[in-house]
Amino acid sequence: MSEGNRTWIGWSFIACALALPGCQKSSPMNASPTVSISQAPDGLVIAGATTVVFTAVASDANGDALTMTWDLGDGQTATGASVVHLYATEGVFPVALTASDGRGGVTSVGTSVTAGNLSGRWLLSEGGERFYEWGFDITQNGSTLGGRPYSVPDKGCLGDLHGRVISPRTVRFDFTACDGNTVVIDGTASGDLRRITGTFTHPDGPPQPMVLSRN
Repeated sequence: MSEGNRTWIGWSFIACALALPGCQKSSPMNASPTVSISQAPDGLVIAGATTVVFTAVASDANGDALTMTWDLGDGQTATGASVVHLYATEGVFPVALTASDGRGGVTSVGTSVTAGNLSGRWLLSEGGERFYEWGFDITQNGSTLGGRPYSVPDKGCLGDLHGRVISPRTVRFDFTACDGNTVVIDGTASGDLRRITGTFTHPDGPPQPMVLSRN
């Protein structure tokens, strides 16, 4: 080996030892991010009323900053580690989250959201006693509730109901009783949207436990 070659190899060794640019060893293989989706509330959501919070639970073995991109399944997209979304219509919506580390590491995961509504016939149980002849035909439009009580003929004096749904599943509506007083129903819809549990309040007495069950 010539003296010139030995000199070049020596300087190259010193440069690498000093970690000069262009002389470092190749970096370890880039690992893709690890990611999952947390969703609240669980269960069915109420279309037009329940806001859903999606949160990305993510980590990156290389410590890279991650970019989160969401496809929310209803034509809407979003970015960020946490997203709040309202589904305006009923349906089953596939949700996809893609996490990227900017260096070719990409991971995608998915979940789904089912949105329903409260429109329909509901039977009332008040104070533990079920009144099969008494309930409510409810119509939901967005977060607004309307309709009227249904009942046997001698209770036909009951007035129309009106109220609203408060996210995530709180229900409040009232109607006019046959004595002219306003009766208020407050409750919370179950995760399957089949029951509303809460209270039935007339001005002449304290709140009474009640359950509305979808017929």
